[in-house]
Amino acid sequence: MISDSTQLEINLDRGFSPQVFGCPHVKQLLASSSREIALRSYRQAALVAVELRHKDTDLSAFEVRRCRSCGEILTTTIICLQCPFVGCRRLRHAESHHTDSSHMFGVDSRTGNLYCFVCCDYIFNHTLEEIRANIELSITMKKLNRHDNISSMTTREDVALLENNARLPPCQAQAGLRGFQNMGATCFMSVILQSLIHNPIIRNDFLRGGHNSMQCTRENCLSCCIDEIFTEFFSSPATTGFGPAQLLTTAWKTQRSLAGYSEQDAHEFLQFVVDQLHATSDQLSLPTENGECGCVMHRAFCGQLESDIICPNCNNTTVTVDPLMDLSLELRDRKLANASRILSLQECLEKFTSPEKLETKYSCSFCGTKQEVTKQLKIKRLPLVLSIQLKRFEHSLKSNKIDDHVPFSVELDMTPYTTRERSKRRYLYELFGVVCHQGKINTGHYTCSMRNREGLWFNFDDSTVTLSSEKEVLASKAYLLFYIVKDLA
Repeated sequence: MISDSTQLEINLDRGFSPQVFGCPHVKQLLASSSREIALRSYRQAALVAVELRHKDTDLSAFEVRRCRSCGEILTTTIICLQCPFVGCRRLRHAESHHTDSSHMFGVDSRTGNLYCFVCCDYIFNHTLEEIRANIELSITMKKLNRHDNISSMTTREDVALLENNARLPPCQAQAGLRGFQNMGATCFMSVILQSLIHNPIIRNDFLRGGHNSMQCTRENCLSCCIDEIFTEFFSSPATTGFGPAQLLTTAWKTQRSLAGYSEQDAHEFLQFVVDQLHATSDQLSLPTENGECGCVMHRAFCGQLESDIICPNCNNTTVTVDPLMDLSLELRDRKLANASRILSLQECLEKFTSPEKLETKYSCSFCGTKQEVTKQLKIKRLPLVLSIQLKRFEHSLKSNKIDDHVPFSVELDMTPYTTRERSKRRYLYELFGVVCHQGKINTGHYTCSMRNREGLWFNFDDSTVTLSSEKEVLASKAYLLFYIVKDLA
């Protein structure tokens, strides 16, 4: 990294002249005697950033990106070019470090782009961009040689192949901020697709080539359809709503209940997408450390739910562990005096994991007696991404929709609802997506709010995208909530 003494030696002019094209501070740095030190420091930081982007399911990648002040890892962080500090943009800890230390340059931990704290902007420089592009090329070629078995090609042929057939995405496409056209009551589809696009685990898997649609031979492959959407959103400068026609027709052919233009349930469509992306994954044969499926949907959403049956006669506990892909929570507690009161998210989770006395008698395998046993659910292993359905649609003698606001928070501590509830370690999650349903139980409209990599909230109403706020999101009548693990330490 560039040393503080080198910083003093450079003695950069901190004034910015609007007549000078580009960043004068970078130009002066590269024209100084410290040019080679600066280029070496940038090359090291850019290499770290680009390599981390290809390891986004590796917990060590998250740890390197963590803000040294607040622990933030989910939004953009800046690696200081002159010391080991890493700071976030959302809470301005990167800017605070610049103010305290006078260190002027940083590297985006996700892209490898240079950031100048004096200009308060990302900087394009041909020399630095050539370094970054060569790093991208080198890592891409390693992936091609590993996955596509073309290691027999010479390096020169490899370079020519990529130069003639690849291009960097335009600036407008790097955020993936775009809506979907309503193709006839398809709002339920749009909100779930937005939740995938803004899910860091899913997004990074598809952007790094997790599914090879060019070589896929499956019929009606949903992974190919999702891959098309990611390619379009992150390579095209278009800002108009995208019409997912291929995904719509594939969904119709795969799931007959989705065919037609009738209103569908967003949660049911989410479950369909999870199942289909699992079934059409290229990574089914790659088990995780737990011996489970290695597809991206299981890596992101799969946890474990423990069910304990406790016999009152002998206190024997029968334990059953099942996969957990999402949580569906009741919004009322019928046992309370005021059974009509709507619970908060935390109260819903408490009710879900509270002991419940079963009405039917259970034959205990230990003492051999039939008893009215107690059942309790606890989360044995939490997933990286926690998907929660708030059960607003009640179906008993009469179908009804609960239209009240359910209080929820941006940060969620899941520790009390796990089998390790007394652990000193906290299992913290952070909200990144909310899906809402407006209207009646059989007719209505879905919208969603998603948080981008800069920590900003946006509202998606089919093809219309508007800036929102955390306050507006927390005041919404949520139907689906998406949390991602915050503390991976």
